[in-house]
Amino acid sequence: MRTKRELSVAEYITNSLFELMKVKPYSEISINEITDNAKVHRASFYRNFISKEDVIKKWLNRVTVNFIESSKINFKEDSLDDFFLKLFNHLSNYKKECTLIYQAGYSHLLKNQFEDSFLKYNMPRYDDYKSYFMIGGIFNVFNYWIINGCRETPKEITNKLVNLMSK
Repeated sequence: MRTKRELSVAEYITNSLFELMKVKPYSEISINEITDNAKVHRASFYRNFISKEDVIKKWLNRVTVNFIESSKINFKEDSLDDFFLKLFNHLSNYKKECTLIYQAGYSHLLKNQFEDSFLKYNMPRYDDYKSYFMIGGIFNVFNYWIINGCRETPKEITNKLVNLMSK
């Protein structure tokens, strides 16, 4: 008799990749190591993902969509304080994973997720230049925060951003 798993196979694989990224460079992690660590078959990996990068992309998308739906974050309706505090509290919850993604050289995936989610869900439609300027600024603050070890609290980052945008 098979025992029921607590998580989906995709979640076991994703967790396995992040566990391995904590102890060795991303470039040295093989699909076999991921599946062995996750205790799933290699074929399960390819039923769910096309590459290690795809694991990260799908994780980013899932975490982002869940956050947007649960927080009801909205750039138009939330005050700047509320918007940035919601965003950086969320990002703070995933700072370990985001740091691993940055260390692996895949911060462009974080940037792409910012662009996609802000344009799709949150950012009022300014002209394209203003939209990308705002998204890029917010992402770069986040990226700098990750690079520097997330020393500031979400509230401190919020205060910095609100002050920047009110000048």
